[in-house]
Amino acid sequence: MKGYTHKGAIKTNGLVDPSVLITDPSKLNVSTSDDGFKLITPAPGNFEWWYFDVIDVKKDYVLKIVAHLGTDPLRRIFFPQVAISIKTPAQKKSFRKHYSLADFTASPDCCNVRIRDEFHAFVELSGKHSLYHIVVNMNGVSARLTFTGEIEGWKPLGNEVKMERGKKRGAFYWVIPLPRALVTGEFSLGNERYTCEEAVGYHDHNYWQADVNKKLFVDDVISLWYWGRVVADDLTVIFMDTHLKSHRLTSLMVARGNTIIHSSNNLTEVCAEEFREDREMKTSYPSRIMIRSVDKNKPFQMILNAKEIIDKQDLLEGTHPFIQWLIKLLVSRPVYYGISAESTVTLADKVSKGRALYEFMVFRNQKKTLR
Repeated sequence: MKGYTHKGAIKTNGLVDPSVLITDPSKLNVSTSDDGFKLITPAPGNFEWWYFDVIDVKKDYVLKIVAHLGTDPLRRIFFPQVAISIKTPAQKKSFRKHYSLADFTASPDCCNVRIRDEFHAFVELSGKHSLYHIVVNMNGVSARLTFTGEIEGWKPLGNEVKMERGKKRGAFYWVIPLPRALVTGEFSLGNERYTCEEAVGYHDHNYWQADVNKKLFVDDVISLWYWGRVVADDLTVIFMDTHLKSHRLTSLMVARGNTIIHSSNNLTEVCAEEFREDREMKTSYPSRIMIRSVDKNKPFQMILNAKEIIDKQDLLEGTHPFIQWLIKLLVSRPVYYGISAESTVTLADKVSKGRALYEFMVFRNQKKTLR
């Protein structure tokens, strides 16, 4: 891999010095252990997930597979689950399956995550490329997929972001081992089988870890976030916009071919220009997003127009109906949306059309979800 430079240094609480230029490979490279299991002492308040998705533009399907360790809305239980969403021209299915901690195993040294005999994600090092293998067999869905990395890993936040509020402590982590990958193999839903030959894949790894004694919970710090990834001709774009209580943290990566040509923090504006009502969830979601670089030396703009909701979740699901009603009335309507979109990317006066997946996660910002 050729390496890249990154503009913007992350400080405590997600504050950024956008003037700092980072070139040290040891601070930018994603190592094998970066994708290993981090929450060795599982406890309520923590989250960790390994996310994979596949977009096939020609065959018009989207597949999302997530192994997730998380906490229930009332912060009492820590448990694993697998979430799968499939959208093809003929079918659509989205579900989550909960497990016990005894069903879950993972390695701290690399990505090797197994839940019973129903989910297995593991990495194989082969020359200069990382090969990730996904095996799934659950709820009428089976998959055997190989992700071959085409772009070096991206690490916009460093090793982790320390979060503090008074005496409470937490840490947020986000690395992208596979910003873009060639996906081969097959998956099936019911009696329908789908092959992957020219599909484009993505994989990232996140965690939120609260201090053992002085817990700082994620929804005490983060109001909402946007994340998305785009494939348009030979361009790959990844963006993130996290709304913290007092400020915002943005990240942007642009790659042409297999080379990262732009990497930054807080040199991007993300604006949800239109929202669409969801009567079922009694909330709304961003149907048009504009992402624009504010670095005058790196002009960039991208528009995402929602095509279809791939999956969504009421984050209070599973709690007592009265508690749900009270929180939604007095605090917020915490929700998640995963959305397939069409994209228009303008870079150096060249316009490229493509496809995108983006998500909208809301914890405690009612104004953003009720329009």
